[in-house]
Amino acid sequence: MRSPWARLSYLRRAYSTQPPRAVRGMADRIGTAELRHRHIVRVAQEAAERFGFEPIHTPVLEYSSVFERTLGEGTDVVNKELYKFLDSSQQWMTMRPEGTASVARALITNGLERSLPQRLYYSGPMFRHERPQRGRLRQFEQFGVEAVGIAHPASDVECIQMGWIFLEALGITGAELQLNTLGDVRSRLAYRDSLQTYFAEHRGRLSEESQRRLDSNPLRILDSKDAADAEVVAGAPPYAAFLTPESRCHFDFVKRGLEELRIPFTLNSRLVRGLDYYQHTVWEAVCTSDRLGRSQATVLAGGHYDGLTAALGGVASLPGVGWATGIERLALLLDASQVPPPPAPVPVLVVPERAAGPSGSVREVSSDVYAYALHVASTIRTRHAAYVVHAPSSGAGPAQHQPLGKQLASVLSRDPAPPRVVIVGSAEMAQRQAIVRDTASQTQRTVDICSIVSALIDGPP
Repeated sequence: MRSPWARLSYLRRAYSTQPPRAVRGMADRIGTAELRHRHIVRVAQEAAERFGFEPIHTPVLEYSSVFERTLGEGTDVVNKELYKFLDSSQQWMTMRPEGTASVARALITNGLERSLPQRLYYSGPMFRHERPQRGRLRQFEQFGVEAVGIAHPASDVECIQMGWIFLEALGITGAELQLNTLGDVRSRLAYRDSLQTYFAEHRGRLSEESQRRLDSNPLRILDSKDAADAEVVAGAPPYAAFLTPESRCHFDFVKRGLEELRIPFTLNSRLVRGLDYYQHTVWEAVCTSDRLGRSQATVLAGGHYDGLTAALGGVASLPGVGWATGIERLALLLDASQVPPPPAPVPVLVVPERAAGPSGSVREVSSDVYAYALHVASTIRTRHAAYVVHAPSSGAGPAQHQPLGKQLASVLSRDPAPPRVVIVGSAEMAQRQAIVRDTASQTQRTVDICSIVSALIDGPP
């Protein structure tokens, strides 16, 4: 039997011969996937800026206390999902699992509590060690907004409207806006006590996970996906019975505001947030089709909160409201036609000449012609909206080149094919000209280099 050290040595040798692989639950974005990601973020930024929000960037790495003090030690995120480690100075560090706590920490650190309100938006990677599945990764991208320092329910309405405009601008159809209220602190405490009493009477029928939540956070049981839990939850007392008059007034304003803006919504009395600092309005945009599956149907979620900055040691308990959206889930809902393509490239093809000598088969391009081709490419690149590709033959040496016909065939096989190509050779170099060829009509004309940009726009006659 091998010793532990011998087995470790064997595993090291075995893994050293294997090709590298991505960490489970963390994916590369290449080509179309990256274009979709950029498009979603760009549309979200435009929506946020229309409402006067400004960008904020927070570090990926935070002290663990930032999330433990705000998310709570009884939550699944803190108990099971944090990427947490001790650094060399024996400080507990955490890869951020969400953006709101980091934004609240940044407000305090940078003294922004003294200049309210703050309207901020962010985007970037988040990390949770959970089971990877469709639309849910261990490193995932979020876009989010936070409006801090405004207690009036009008801020809730504007925040919901911004998210709805964002989804419409993306072309997301079939999303349903679900709405609920958690009331104020008095409402929440009264409802929590009522839930604990009710669920304690049915403890034996609850799942093991919900039995654990009964003592730490009974509101999370309302959000359980377990079938047995759902039967018990159906008989739970309604939240509306415990709302204070002030809470009812706040929620009535939000509903009236959404109706005035003609934003459709449905009331969902079981929609909750498991974190104590959430109060008043909570909402989710849920995909009604089966493209994401039932457990991953939420594409945007938000809520009104209070007490977050105070939990982090801020000078005051500031009201806030915000939402976040998972970019990977939204990308699954976008068709290729909904993502603008990148600018079409304008390849600059170089005409090779047969080399002198007995073989006569080797085609070469002089360094002068190559330099001229780069000059033509640079002229187009600095003045034309599309970018320019200088396209030597794949695998060719620094001086060897395929015939022009093969270069054209290679370029036209791309999807999509470029509408124009530029051709240069020694003759064009001598006259400071270039050939602009229209690939659809197969017509071309020779133009001076100073006119090449307008020729690319207009095309050959």
